[in-house]
Amino acid sequence: MTEKTTSPRMGRFNIVRQFMLLQRYGQNHPWTYMGRVTVAVTLYGAVLIGICAVPLFLFGNTTLAEAWPWLLVLFGSLVLGGAFGAGVGLFMLKWTTKDGAVPRDADPDTLRAAQRHLRKGVLSGDPETDRLARHLVPQARRGNSTKLLVVLFVVAAGPFLVLQVLRHIGGDGDPLALVLGAFMVVAFAIAWPFARKRKRNSARFAEAHDAEYGPPEHGNGPPAPEDGRPAQG
Repeated sequence: MTEKTTSPRMGRFNIVRQFMLLQRYGQNHPWTYMGRVTVAVTLYGAVLIGICAVPLFLFGNTTLAEAWPWLLVLFGSLVLGGAFGAGVGLFMLKWTTKDGAVPRDADPDTLRAAQRHLRKGVLSGDPETDRLARHLVPQARRGNSTKLLVVLFVVAAGPFLVLQVLRHIGGDGDPLALVLGAFMVVAFAIAWPFARKRKRNSARFAEAHDAEYGPPEHGNGPPAPEDGRPAQG
């Protein structure tokens, strides 16, 4: 199935274009990307904590000598949390792009179109767009793994949900915690079929592409440019 769509090229400062560029850079430079994200988030959090602490010193009875221990704890927790988040993010990024990252020279508009048609599971009719989308099929399959989603849900939300149920049975449950637990369950119930559909559409796109153009010549390697020159590594 082919769905031919034409979209105007994105402007230089278009937010979607910037996201495409960020995605391309992050997948090709995961360590640098996650390092910069960690520094940015940590600095932002430190500034936010500082802004929130200023009123305590100006209008309250708290002195810096009294506040510095818990400020130090907050900053330390922020750094550790940022490092942990960066580690998880780096692992997920490298795991998702194991079989092929976005090519370094991918055009943002082409990347946007390729991802859109890959999500729908239909060809675009443009060979360059379809070639790039086919290159991203393994990435879409890994990123929308329903098994991984179940594992993450069990590991992240399972202990919390069990604890809250036991507390509720014992008569010591927190209504707000139960609401949070219900939200986790609903979020998973929505995310699982969504990921399953995305994964199924990526497989459908791969079948349609291979039937129309033939299997990729270079496996999961970067798509070749239109002029026949090898893609940049």
